[in-house]
Amino acid sequence: MSVNITAVVFSCLLAASAHAQNQIGGGTCSVSNLNGTYAFALNGRTISAAGNFAGSFQANGAATFDGKGVVTFAGSVNTNQVLGKQFAYSGTYAVAANCLGSITLSAGSAAAFTLVVWDGGKQFNIAGADATYVYSGGGGNLQPSACALATLSGAYAYQASGFSVTGTTPTGVQDESGELQFDGLGNVTGTYTASSPGTAPATVTATGTYSVASNCLASAMLTDSSGKSNTLNFAVTGIQALDVLDSNSGFVRSGSLHSLFVNPSEAIGNVASYAVGATPPGSVFVVFGQNLATRAAGAVTNTLPTQLLSTTVTVNGEAAPLFYVDAGQIDAQMPWDIPGGTVASVVVKNGTSTSNAAAVFVPATGTPGLSTYGNNRAVVVNQNGSINSASDTAAVGDEVVAYFTGGGPVQSVGKLVSGSPAPLALAPITGSYSVTVGAAEAVVKYIGLTPGSIGLYQANFVVPQIARGTYPVVITIAGQASNRPVMTISN
Repeated sequence: MSVNITAVVFSCLLAASAHAQNQIGGGTCSVSNLNGTYAFALNGRTISAAGNFAGSFQANGAATFDGKGVVTFAGSVNTNQVLGKQFAYSGTYAVAANCLGSITLSAGSAAAFTLVVWDGGKQFNIAGADATYVYSGGGGNLQPSACALATLSGAYAYQASGFSVTGTTPTGVQDESGELQFDGLGNVTGTYTASSPGTAPATVTATGTYSVASNCLASAMLTDSSGKSNTLNFAVTGIQALDVLDSNSGFVRSGSLHSLFVNPSEAIGNVASYAVGATPPGSVFVVFGQNLATRAAGAVTNTLPTQLLSTTVTVNGEAAPLFYVDAGQIDAQMPWDIPGGTVASVVVKNGTSTSNAAAVFVPATGTPGLSTYGNNRAVVVNQNGSINSASDTAAVGDEVVAYFTGGGPVQSVGKLVSGSPAPLALAPITGSYSVTVGAAEAVVKYIGLTPGSIGLYQANFVVPQIARGTYPVVITIAGQASNRPVMTISN
């Protein structure tokens, strides 16, 4: 039996965002649309004076736009002349109102590109040339907030196209397609088919190790079944996808990887909202997967155990307190001492079976998730002690209490111990905050840890002046808004 951390398809977790692509002529673009770091891939070709294919250029890495017209490119390149060369280019860029523009490199390269900005500035395409190559490529800024070893975890579909070489001379074309499997801990295996014109496809297996930098650039070294060493360089283009360069002494190739299933990072979220990357220290998080426990079991003591049945969860190697386990789900507390603003590695063990490692971004500030019940109703306790519902309503001016997790840092009078109840005293959050009911902002009397609870926060607020009806409740902390469950107001 194997243990797998895999995402379950929840509409609230995986709802597709609309890609509002800017239309050429729409008059909506400027240099400020390209701002930040983008993963990119670039391919080039050179043709001899006689009209023959003479060389290849395949690169990936990170492009950084400053939003004001200055750009830098850095990464790795393979050509028929050199493999795995690191490069750094810089120059300027311009973007017209119709989302067309240009990039002119002046340091490290003298290439000039035409530029198309799309998806509201989240992605770009380029084509151009220098004295040696003609190029085409593009990039996007859909990367995770940060990356770590466990960012690459699970099975990925793999495809790459390129050229066989003899010495430094291109001698043919060769493509590969198959699967790479990453364990989240630095080990990778592959099975893929290599195809060349006029020869039977050959199935190749490979094993090796990989590393991932915090800037979402990665590399791997694999030894295949023919005994060749293969160097791979990756640029993480999104939580599910990567660009890849692949080379050995006989070929250069470029291509992509894409998760065969939902990336394991998306199987970890705020227990109340299921939002990914919303698990600050002290919060309650959920893990979805397969074979996570032998059956359902919950904690029965005030201090949470770090093992239920034969199941344990570690975060960066530290045992996490457990609320609940079953075969497909675990509810646990993010330990208070996991550093905020970092990517942590989550591993589940069920008896003698160990899962792949999955990456989880641990925010440094609050990322609230409101507790819910029924048909997306917020867990709000009315002034009379009842749970707010369509029949048990709150009145304007009442002080009510909404419960949530993911509140982030607090001012505590005592030490906060993972798995133990919070001190029996108020512990207000440190970040800026607001509570709204519908479009009306409420007066907040207290927002912080619930005394005597584990990972639970509460917001005591006064129901604002608003007409009778059912309205979404939203808590915002440090600019991060919660989910939007509803409560009912009677007058």
